Amino acid sequence: MLRIWVLAQFIAGLLSLQLSTLEQFQNSMKSFNATSVGKSAGGLDIPHVTISDNGLSKPSVGIICNVAGNRLSSVNVCVSFIDALLNQKDSELAPLLSKYNLHIIPNLNVDGSQKAFIDINKGTTNGDGIDLTSAFPNLRDNVAVDSANVPPEVKSVINFLEEEYFQSVVVVGASATGVTFPLYYTEDDHEGIIDDAIHREIAKKAYAQNPNLASSGCSMGVGEGRSRDYGMHRSVARQTAAEFEHAAGTLEDYIYLKHGSLTFHLCVSCSLNADDDVFDENKGVFRELINSADRGLHGRVVAPDGTGLKGAMVTANGHVGFSGDGGYFWSPLVAGTYDIKISYGSYPEVQVPTLAVEERTQLPDAVMGDLSPVATEHENFVQMNATLHSLHKQYPAITSLYSIGKSVEGRDLLVLVIGKYPDKHVPGIPDFKYVGNMHGNEVVGRSLLISLSKLLCKNYNTDPRITRLLSTTRIHILPSMNPDGFEAAVPVRDSYNTNGRANAHFEDLNRNFPDQFHQSEEKGREPETIAVMKWLTDHRFVLSANLHGGSLVANYPFDDTVSGVSNGVYSQCPDDTFFKHVSKVYADNHATMHKGEACNLDGTVQFPGGITNGNAWYPVTGGMQDYNYVFHDCLEITLELGCSKYPDGQFLPDFWSDNRVSLLEYIDAVHDSVTGFVKTPDGALVRDAVIHVRENSKTLKSGPDGDYWRLLVPGVHEMWAEKDGLRSKTVEVTVTEMYQVVYNFTLYGEEAQWNETEHYVYEPPERRDVAAVEIPVRVHEKIVIVSETDRKDGVKITFVKNGAPEETSIGETITCFINGELILQSEGNTVALPIKELSTIEFQGASYYRATKYLDDSEMSVKVTLFPLPTSLGYHSQMEMLEVFQNVQRDCPKMSSVYNIGMSHEKRELQVLRMSAGDTTTGNVNSNKQRIKLVGGIHGNEAVGRECLINLVQYFCAAYGHDDLITKLLDTLDIHILPAMNPDGFAQAEHDQWTKGRANAQDFDLNRNFPDRIADRKFPLQPETSAIMKWSREKKFTTSISLHGGSLVACYPYDNSDTGARVYAGSPDDNTFVYLASSYAKAHPTMYKGERICDDDRFVGGISNGAHWYSLNGGMQDWNYLQCQTMEITIEMGCNKYPMENELLQKYYDHYIPLIEHVKNSRQGFWGKVTDSSGSVVNNVVLVAPDIGINITARADGQYWRVAAPGNYEVTFSANGYQSHVHHVKVDPVNWAALPDPLNVMLLMTNDEVTNHVDTLDLESRTEMLTRRYLVVGAVLVVVLAGCMLLGLWRRKKKREEEKNRKDIEYRGLIEEGSDSE
Repeated sequence: MLRIWVLAQFIAGLLSLQLSTLEQFQNSMKSFNATSVGKSAGGLDIPHVTISDNGLSKPSVGIICNVAGNRLSSVNVCVSFIDALLNQKDSELAPLLSKYNLHIIPNLNVDGSQKAFIDINKGTTNGDGIDLTSAFPNLRDNVAVDSANVPPEVKSVINFLEEEYFQSVVVVGASATGVTFPLYYTEDDHEGIIDDAIHREIAKKAYAQNPNLASSGCSMGVGEGRSRDYGMHRSVARQTAAEFEHAAGTLEDYIYLKHGSLTFHLCVSCSLNADDDVFDENKGVFRELINSADRGLHGRVVAPDGTGLKGAMVTANGHVGFSGDGGYFWSPLVAGTYDIKISYGSYPEVQVPTLAVEERTQLPDAVMGDLSPVATEHENFVQMNATLHSLHKQYPAITSLYSIGKSVEGRDLLVLVIGKYPDKHVPGIPDFKYVGNMHGNEVVGRSLLISLSKLLCKNYNTDPRITRLLSTTRIHILPSMNPDGFEAAVPVRDSYNTNGRANAHFEDLNRNFPDQFHQSEEKGREPETIAVMKWLTDHRFVLSANLHGGSLVANYPFDDTVSGVSNGVYSQCPDDTFFKHVSKVYADNHATMHKGEACNLDGTVQFPGGITNGNAWYPVTGGMQDYNYVFHDCLEITLELGCSKYPDGQFLPDFWSDNRVSLLEYIDAVHDSVTGFVKTPDGALVRDAVIHVRENSKTLKSGPDGDYWRLLVPGVHEMWAEKDGLRSKTVEVTVTEMYQVVYNFTLYGEEAQWNETEHYVYEPPERRDVAAVEIPVRVHEKIVIVSETDRKDGVKITFVKNGAPEETSIGETITCFINGELILQSEGNTVALPIKELSTIEFQGASYYRATKYLDDSEMSVKVTLFPLPTSLGYHSQMEMLEVFQNVQRDCPKMSSVYNIGMSHEKRELQVLRMSAGDTTTGNVNSNKQRIKLVGGIHGNEAVGRECLINLVQYFCAAYGHDDLITKLLDTLDIHILPAMNPDGFAQAEHDQWTKGRANAQDFDLNRNFPDRIADRKFPLQPETSAIMKWSREKKFTTSISLHGGSLVACYPYDNSDTGARVYAGSPDDNTFVYLASSYAKAHPTMYKGERICDDDRFVGGISNGAHWYSLNGGMQDWNYLQCQTMEITIEMGCNKYPMENELLQKYYDHYIPLIEHVKNSRQGFWGKVTDSSGSVVNNVVLVAPDIGINITARADGQYWRVAAPGNYEVTFSANGYQSHVHHVKVDPVNWAALPDPLNVMLLMTNDEVTNHVDTLDLESRTEMLTRRYLVVGAVLVVVLAGCMLLGLWRRKKKREEEKNRKDIEYRGLIEEGSDSE
């Protein structure tokens, strides 16, 4: 009893805020763990008890007690439940230990319970006075949530629910008896939910375990109620909460609507503070509610290779659940017959029809099929239409289906529109189209477009590239323009088959359109032709492709000439350069088209580069691609997809494999444009304005919404717009391969305006520092040899090879730099340099690491130790990497330590090597050092960064004390290095495999798994992600770097845009991020050039804003920046993600200096400490500097570090209870030879508790402030209570003494009376 009471008091927050009290139980059970899920508003830990052996094949149950605060009976029940389980006091509860993973929050509202222990009628709110019972997001009404005002307890529970998928959750309260379940907030008295029956059945069975509940005076089950509408009486069956009371924002509704878990609210007692008997009365109810997690159907979802798939959706007649770790799932269902459907990402759906489900039914492993959406048989017209209708039905939010007309034989020409805005044109988003099967016997394009439609639909919001395409493009797909011809065609594996080529009128549709050079005969247009012509009139398409068969080439306009004669005559159109460019986009990304061999069996090149001008090949009069371009300003090419026009279905997967990337890249080419709007000076949009490009006779017009797209190749183009005598300025627009250029034309009436030429270089929005990304002049391009005369008056430098005698020859040329500029090259062991002031001298040899010395004119002789670069590198296994860490710790015990931040899904440790001069094992480095981190391997197959970091730590260890720069870095900084964030992925990765091992063991991309600033995270939080988040929050790193592979560029936030478009999305700290990224790129031998070396975009200066390259949701660098105030950049280290070992050495040579440069730049900015007038630390100080970026919070010890690009800034230091202080700060480029003094700040207290800057304090600051306040109040209360108790005892003792004296006096009086009588 005493033990439970002590634990209950602890959980209520009345004892120590540490969790050590619970650790006594860990000795009795290995599967027990006591942690905290977060802090309350009052600063108290919210305890979390886990009783689990982490068995993946067991369902997880969450138990959350005392949301209301003064329901101390619920705390008592939960604590007694924990005690009974751990000490196995109850045989009925003991089986729960082996059946379930139990996660228990014994006291959510610790602030309220603290007040309730003093006065049971108080404590119904948290430390900020917020009622937590109605503080959760109202998902039913989709009410927007202001994250800044979400109570910390609510945030903690939301994170708790995200990190584990619970099959059922029990919320425990008091003040009544009974069991309720969602919904708690409805529009009517009872709003049925899909899981209503199973909720009722379980609640009824649980309720029956405590017959005293119904007879209690406060029972929710006494009397009649609205549930009679369901043929039940409340005293017999429990009700939805809405039948009991209406309440919005409840925890129960949030859990059910957000996560789909079965959710129950158990009220255990009428009394708010009942004794231990209440647990005995409710333990049977507890047991039944927990057992609900194992009711109905359970099984496992696995990939074709047997890997468990976490996050698969399992539906049963509308009941929705998800698989957890290892792919295991539980779907609580009442007995009955169900149609089971299981889906996961792009995998084909698994269906189990008419499955009989009993109380507990196990489903055999559901093995997902092949990812490929390609069929191996051709679909006829009926099947194709069924597929299109099915896709529209499955994905109504991103698709639209319409017919543009009918064929001769009455078949619909169906078009599937796919995009974020499928129903209508959205200004600023281009319309794109693919047309297939124009010739009925050329069937490959028809099949490819059906497969493409499936790919786009199934991967929206899962694949970032496809999500970006659909968010920025409206894609129209007409799989069959000639369905009649297809039905007449017959499979023949050659390019000469003509059956079905024409339509049902035997007309070739690709000779049936109006022609610019030749009037067609007056035999009329075919229905299919007319339908397409009207389609082009109704929609303003920007880019298009027409899919044919019979050869292998990308064919572009013009298709004929005035003479109509071919003979190899090139018929050039005005946009010839762009047509060649976009044709090569398709051919270059095709498996074989780019070879140009077409159908020549002898391997000779027929079409160089896989492209051809139409007429140069053969003339076509009345062709569709020329009609698109000439009459409707739509740039269309014709794609010949293979020599066989109608191949056997078994070859369709091969065609899909060859064309898949090309089909996506060609869609993306619609954004290779100058785009914008045409407006009047007052902002009115102008339709049908003519857009001109100098030296290009082709004009096009703005659309009804005033928007336009002009497809152009990279270069400088003069453009202008005009309409009805009004004209814009002429503008020189610079088009690059990096991004779409946005320019809005304004039409003027004065001719003077027309003569002005504006030189316009598009800069993405919010970008401020252009100069920072200018391509630098490399220092190694100029070499100055110092003369003998100069050497006599300089500093003598002697080079020594590390570990060798001083007289040992270095044996190669040593390059010398002064303050970053290359001065000379020395071929011996000794050199003299003219030093006139404090300088940074760096030395580098082809076989040596760069060494650094800080010299001034007082030094005459200096010895420099050169450390050999490794002569070969190999990949380290997980064990080999840990051995390296152990060796470093052995060799450098005073500056290194190893610690574990968590486990991967397959239980590999996430090991961090911490390096900083001082005894890292005792934590001495924590007090006054800036913490930074270096992370590699977030994608397991991008292994270069992993190996660079493993070798870098060995260099740090060897160079400390010998190399000035490394020594000063380790003396000043606290560096944490995690080479392998995704060790499971690395274990699966293979050389030259682009994607294998990229994801973790659960097939989740960890760089799409973090909470996002824009998009809701669709996938469960992975253990690696959770570990990084916890680590980052605890350590409060100031800078970070994440090492990737697949390109060569330094990227910085933000990683996504509001629309998902490929646009520049700068952060508030954009200048600083550009500076950090540029510094890395400039230190790399080739990155700074920004050359297109990976078949990728060209990056000016070797850097890119993340969203500007491509938009991704859930990225790590954005999360670090916004949630931890950590300036993180992402480095793509090379084209080959997982190169062969013989390529590793050069990669390391290229990147070790930029990595050191980044470590140096972590001190770029200003730093210091904030104290009050007495010298005491001021807590919760916020630095506000709008010209730099986001607000930064100082550490608890008053120290702060603000990373900032060079410049002049106004910085305001604010803290609650203190006057704000403004400083004007000049930031210079960091100079490690002479680091500037810290900027220490003194804040004066104010009489007002809250200053005018309190609005800048974040939630965490207010929480810590309240923590101090409540601790003080708590201490005062303890003293007062103790004083009252002592005063009472003293008064009671005094009263007893007075009573005894009175009785003594009375007794003596009686004695004296007796004596007198005698």
